[in-house]
Amino acid sequence: MQLLAINLENFRNIEKANLSFQAQHVFFVGENGQGKTNLLEGIGLSSSLRSFRKSGMDGLVCAGKKQSRLFFKFKDEQEEIHESLLQFHDKGDKQLEVDGKKVRRFSDYLGEFPSVVFSSRDFRLVRDGPAERRKWLDLLLSSSSPEYFEALRKFHRSLRDRNALLKHGGADPELDAFEQSLIPSAFRVYQLRFEALPIISNFLSSYYQSLSGGLEQAKLRFRPDLELLCEEDFSKRLIQERTRDRQFGTTRRGPHRDDFEFLLDQRDAKTFSSEGQQRGLVLGLRFAEFEYLKNVRNRIPLLLIDDVLGELDQSRKANFKKLLPPDAQVFASGTTFPTEIERNQWESFHVSSGVFCKI
Repeated sequence: MQLLAINLENFRNIEKANLSFQAQHVFFVGENGQGKTNLLEGIGLSSSLRSFRKSGMDGLVCAGKKQSRLFFKFKDEQEEIHESLLQFHDKGDKQLEVDGKKVRRFSDYLGEFPSVVFSSRDFRLVRDGPAERRKWLDLLLSSSSPEYFEALRKFHRSLRDRNALLKHGGADPELDAFEQSLIPSAFRVYQLRFEALPIISNFLSSYYQSLSGGLEQAKLRFRPDLELLCEEDFSKRLIQERTRDRQFGTTRRGPHRDDFEFLLDQRDAKTFSSEGQQRGLVLGLRFAEFEYLKNVRNRIPLLLIDDVLGELDQSRKANFKKLLPPDAQVFASGTTFPTEIERNQWESFHVSSGVFCKI
């Protein structure tokens, strides 16, 4: 997959930008707060329709404007050209067109133009609570599997319905009825996570070994809230927990409490790893995400690297560059070029106040 051009209007601090790309490696250089991350965010939206930033989808439209427009021109592995238009309105609504046709079900679009983001905020995947890790896993699996997206959607909808019943004193027959849709979707979400995480872990192990020079072993361990062999396991557990669930007014057990942990030499990385090791782990995880999407979708994702290179020590920086897939288009940003030699190795743009000038 290659991004040939992107046009942005009224997006964040970018009033208007029309950029075309000829190279596999593209670098955006400039001071902080000038629009480098905004541009990478815009490219990322073409894949997941979600922002990778802490602020999420807030403030996508320039202040005082009614909507922002993002136009993308891609070339796929078969040399076919695709165009997509994404519009955000100041009230939060969004519209999407691909090759001139409106997309009404966003689930049909996820993963069509895949990208993987390397961000300084990735630390949260090691350090923060389970919600951040579930969010990452859900987005990855939803982008690679329509079945997972649909199971997850049904699960969360059924979960909300059951929780509403619990809060309002729903009787057992009512709960029985709502659990008929909750149970199969919950089990399928659990099952697909259980199948995918070992594959992702193997990719992580391989990449982290290269990043660390082979000195340490890394992997992921699935920590499900409930281990389920079949749908009946979850059904029995829901019945057992009803009294307590009614007291708390919420469903306390299930896939919405699942987690996974990073292990470094068989120890919990959240507790026993250094800052440098954690940087290596999240970089390895992003490379694992790239490999997983590439294999499942049979498409080569774009790599978006947001001001990450400057945070690495020289050893990890050198290893990181060696791991960049030669067949992937890379968009990176920084306040300076990683080295003077690399100034001439990237197709480069200087960024200032939302304006992009080719160097």
